[in-house]
Amino acid sequence: MNLTNLKMNLYKNEFCKMEFYTKFVIITFIEDFILTLSLANQIREKLCSYYGDENFIMINNRVHPLEISKEVYKHGQLANMKGLAFVSKQKTERDKALIEQRMFDKSFAFFEDLENAKSWANSYF
Repeated sequence: MNLTNLKMNLYKNEFCKMEFYTKFVIITFIEDFILTLSLANQIREKLCSYYGDENFIMINNRVHPLEISKEVYKHGQLANMKGLAFVSKQKTERDKALIEQRMFDKSFAFFEDLENAKSWANSYF
């Protein structure tokens, strides 16, 4: 068994579900909405609380369409978040992710399958 794949903790609020693993977190947004800086700050607080100074990868599991405010990328990317993976089978979400990639200055990948994103995150470290 690969211990980096072992789920350690689950957090859920009114707009997302976060599955914390040893070296990555999977965030699934519950519905179609706009991720504002205020909501992103709530996510950052949970990430800081869980990972502290440990490096991790974020996997954005886009089950529903999502718009991300540019302020989210401009204000406060976590230094220990070493990469970002987007997972979606929808071409429109992939197109949005490619635009968002320009605002993210670390490792970035896009996957159609969550298991492939997990493998990428595990192999990063």
